[in-house]
Amino acid sequence: MNTQKPVIIILGPQGSGKGTQGKKLAAKLGLPYLETGQLLRDEIASGSDHGKYLGSIVDKGQLLSDDDINNFMKDKVRFAANNGQGFILDGYPRRHGQAEFVDSIIKPTHVLLIDIPDEESVRRLSARRQCPKDKRIYNLITAPPKQDEVCDDCGTKLEQRVDDTPVAIQKRLNLYHTDTEPVLAWYKEQGVLHRIDGTHSIDEVEKAVGEIFNK
Repeated sequence: MNTQKPVIIILGPQGSGKGTQGKKLAAKLGLPYLETGQLLRDEIASGSDHGKYLGSIVDKGQLLSDDDINNFMKDKVRFAANNGQGFILDGYPRRHGQAEFVDSIIKPTHVLLIDIPDEESVRRLSARRQCPKDKRIYNLITAPPKQDEVCDDCGTKLEQRVDDTPVAIQKRLNLYHTDTEPVLAWYKEQGVLHRIDGTHSIDEVEKAVGEIFNK
């Protein structure tokens, strides 16, 4: 009998809600949740030599190479794999070379794709606003402020980030499709890919994700 704990990768375009679903699933299954973006931000904020190096790339608006992101994530993935309790990876791997690297450490049992059309991603992200003072994030559709485009905490007028304009969002989506489609094909061939329609409500998507693990 296979007693391996779930090793789950969550993928999805920007605005799909994969982070929300990843956190909910981690709480439900009692699994460590490795959010790559937050781990990178924490490393950069730490002021370590490695963090300074990573920050020098990110600050230029460049993407980390496969070697850089694999080197950053390898110890975290290995530690989680050796723990033997299963874990959830969010935001990594994003490219085929990264997926091969993860597979060399541990094979995922489930890869969840929270999928939405590009137009829905643009609609959701275009509604995102940020407080320039305390950096709190709002969404005029899914998590609006109490007063129209004003921060609940400090009353500052909210702003739209430059990378949340429709043109900028579509550029990121084009890159996502180019990078991620080979990853999806890789995991589909392994029989571990599950597609979930992310256009439904948060509760409905959560239910669909849960059904995968209730079987």
